[in-house]
Amino acid sequence: MALRSERVLITGGGGFTGRPLTERLRESGYDVVSLSRDAPDPHALNADLCDFGATAQALSESRPSAVIHLAGIAAPSHGNIGDIYAANVTGTANLFAALELAKIKPRIVIVASSAQVYAVPDSEVAITEERALAPKTHYAVSKRATEEIAAIYSRQFPIIVTRPFNYTGPGQTTSFLVPKIVQHYAEQRREIRLGNLDLYRDFSDIRRVVEAYSRLLFSPIGPTTLNICSGRAIHLADILTMMDEISGYPMRVVTDPSLVRTNETRSIVGSTSRLEAAIGPLPNPEFRETLTQMYEVVRRGLRNT
Repeated sequence: MALRSERVLITGGGGFTGRPLTERLRESGYDVVSLSRDAPDPHALNADLCDFGATAQALSESRPSAVIHLAGIAAPSHGNIGDIYAANVTGTANLFAALELAKIKPRIVIVASSAQVYAVPDSEVAITEERALAPKTHYAVSKRATEEIAAIYSRQFPIIVTRPFNYTGPGQTTSFLVPKIVQHYAEQRREIRLGNLDLYRDFSDIRRVVEAYSRLLFSPIGPTTLNICSGRAIHLADILTMMDEISGYPMRVVTDPSLVRTNETRSIVGSTSRLEAAIGPLPNPEFRETLTQMYEVVRRGLRNT
């Protein structure tokens, strides 16, 4: 069991996942160092992982005894391919190389990969960690590369690789589907342009994800690879139905051909078995509850502007 006096470094601490995770751990009494580029947190270390010198200096100053590596570009739709590889691949390589240079031996290093590294499922069976890997996008390839980099250092550091499926909650940017939908309803727009909605996807609440990382950090489990998912499939069309009911404001949905991807797999859902066997059952809020919370936060923000 880890001691609360130990120092936990969270890369990407200013991001969608890093912010609530940093807050959660600090509230629990842990010494958390948030490392982020241009972070607003006055207690954070500002460093770009693509800058090896800055990364090495930040690690030498903080000397963490545990690391959660969340930093990187998380949006698969990000337009600049070079940025994706720089942030996700070079950033990860620099982090491990800087730990090695500074002779820092963390008790655990948790590396966030992505469920997009898996081969496209050929059935509706839940994807387990044994599923073959076959990334099909630059984002997915970059995340597979982060796993390979972690493997290079697996003899020096105890590493847990996580493969998160979709997750959402307040504070996620509208470059992702669910926040985009919620924002349109909160602003009471007349219509929204979307792609194919006849798809089923695994969505977790951000609170479940934060709880998972928190438990992984302090659970006595060895190096492994774990899905982070809800284990349930949400029909994308149902998100619009739920938002109609939550907002009391029906909105016209227009199918935008430019947003429709060819040969999309109809159903993708992850298996929670290995994760919950390792750290126990996790909270799994109903998706309507997640949407309601997101909607109320956005509406509150609009009223205050």
